[in-house]
Amino acid sequence: MRTIPPPTAHPGGTQLPAIRSFRELKTNRPPTPPEVIRGLLHKGSKMVLGGGSKSYKTWSLADLALSVAGGKPWWDFPVTQGRVLYIDLEIQPGFFGARLERIAGAKAITDEADENLKVLSLRGHAGDFSKLLPQVQAMISGEDYSVIIIDPVYKGLAGMDENSAGDIGKLLNAIEKLAVNTGAAVVFGAHFSKGNQAAKESIDRIAGSGVFARDPDTIVVMTRHEAEDSYTVDATLRNFPPVAPFCVRWITPIMMRDRNLDPDNLKKPGKKEQKFFTKDLLDNLGDGEMLLPAWKTQTCRATGMSERTFDKRKKELLDVEAIEEVNGKWRKKVDPDEDDE
Repeated sequence: MRTIPPPTAHPGGTQLPAIRSFRELKTNRPPTPPEVIRGLLHKGSKMVLGGGSKSYKTWSLADLALSVAGGKPWWDFPVTQGRVLYIDLEIQPGFFGARLERIAGAKAITDEADENLKVLSLRGHAGDFSKLLPQVQAMISGEDYSVIIIDPVYKGLAGMDENSAGDIGKLLNAIEKLAVNTGAAVVFGAHFSKGNQAAKESIDRIAGSGVFARDPDTIVVMTRHEAEDSYTVDATLRNFPPVAPFCVRWITPIMMRDRNLDPDNLKKPGKKEQKFFTKDLLDNLGDGEMLLPAWKTQTCRATGMSERTFDKRKKELLDVEAIEEVNGKWRKKVDPDEDDE
């Protein structure tokens, strides 16, 4: 059985791991930690999810939390079911709870996740992570968590400069200590810088010091695609083989993989997003009657439009009285004069 040498006492009272020879590492190599997200994240590692403003980062992190807690794939990546702690620094508990319920319903996550997922609501209690996270660690001492999610990470700056390598290094060191001391993977959300993201390398899109692009073991960034409500996902991995870029599309209330989109087609300044028209809705409605969910799903899948755009175009059809609802089903509205003919 492999054993890990105990820490060695050093001058000054610090406790550092023992120095080992290569021979010792070969004969008594520590085991690699188990994977939490297959091909993407190990326990004890750090992961950042970066994206622009209003890119559904918190929804995606909540989806990740429920997926691990319930043993469901996340963005088609298989997961190892385990306990999750979500540290919410931004959203009021009632609203966050409502989001979790919507996601759980959409993914058919059973009651088994109810106890696996714990939420620590710290809105109004944010502060320097070097002081806050040790308090969190003390609260969960003795408990085995697979993942700890911190959202958003900027709440831990506490007056520090996000463009300072030293300040961001301090922030990420506090996160690393939490990962090492708990054995859990620590995942946090970060926002993009301003400007044209398509012109930057994926790891350089996160705002602030470049330490954000060098420190985490797993860097996942969501960049706006030219298709509406869609994003190209790039992953930079330290301990896994490369993952090819792929696309996700917002289908309320979760992101879902969309294999019909080209990851290279990023949204660029001045380039208009593809447009959809009321005719697309009418074509998919046909001459019969349909329940709204079926009509919406069929139209969005056939055309690639988002649910948000569907709702807008449907309102436009209602404004011109082109459609009507009868007994819970929608149909094209018949012009009385045409009916007489």
